[in-house]
Amino acid sequence: MNDAKPFFDTAFQSVRAQTLSSGLTIRQDFRLAVRFVMFQTEIEECPSATDGGTLFVVNYRNKVYGVTCGHVIKGFELRQLIITGKKYPKMDDKPAWILGQYFPTSPQGAASDSDILDVCIIDFKPQITPSFFSDPAYIIDENTICTSHNGHKLLVSGCLKDLSTTTESDINAGFARLEYQDAGTASFDPLLRTAVAEFAQPTFGRVTGLSGAPVYDLTENALCGVVMRGAMTKEKSTIHFLDAVHIVEMLKMIDQGNDTTSYARGVWQEVKTPLLPNLP
Repeated sequence: MNDAKPFFDTAFQSVRAQTLSSGLTIRQDFRLAVRFVMFQTEIEECPSATDGGTLFVVNYRNKVYGVTCGHVIKGFELRQLIITGKKYPKMDDKPAWILGQYFPTSPQGAASDSDILDVCIIDFKPQITPSFFSDPAYIIDENTICTSHNGHKLLVSGCLKDLSTTTESDINAGFARLEYQDAGTASFDPLLRTAVAEFAQPTFGRVTGLSGAPVYDLTENALCGVVMRGAMTKEKSTIHFLDAVHIVEMLKMIDQGNDTTSYARGVWQEVKTPLLPNLP
């Protein structure tokens, strides 16, 4: 069973080393790159607000981007979005200057009508360099991402809405460390993967807020995706996440200044293997 502790712990700091394609060996905790999605308001009694959701800052070719879901920022103007250099935000933290946002459009083939349309990439102004983020962005490299497979052990780091509050003087971001298991390709969307979990005595009844949260493959020791949607019934939870390869293709397109990208990715069916005990 999953302990599902809704707080940040240090155990993951001892994660196995990753070797970049350049040959450099690094150690990075992907959870430090997670951010609580909140927005600046013009209400004096409530200077910040949230609809829930998570954002993940990544470092691609020495430039930082924010990765989240479009529905997380819908309802607010992009200029109101607050992204801080630290994981745990303070009222007086300086927000990163935002240049714009990118969304996929007109996908073809298996991507048509897929949740890939909900991916949102936040672009920062040139003044916002990797050094702005004291809790660093996750370095994206061909050796720090992977595709998860059926049965792999996964770790999700996100900000649960029901555990988060903003007041006139304080911000309480309810970060959670949640363990899931890969359960194969989603039946309704070939670009998504499904993961399942059963929590032991959870302190929360919903996983609302995990949209945009990074999914880390503990089996492969690499980032494998971003949560697009999820649900919880009693102690059991199911999430659907987009393979990290699609995020990287978007970042590559933005970095190269291309208006479109085209790449081949096979859609296959996996042989279903039994899940671990206590999982649905």
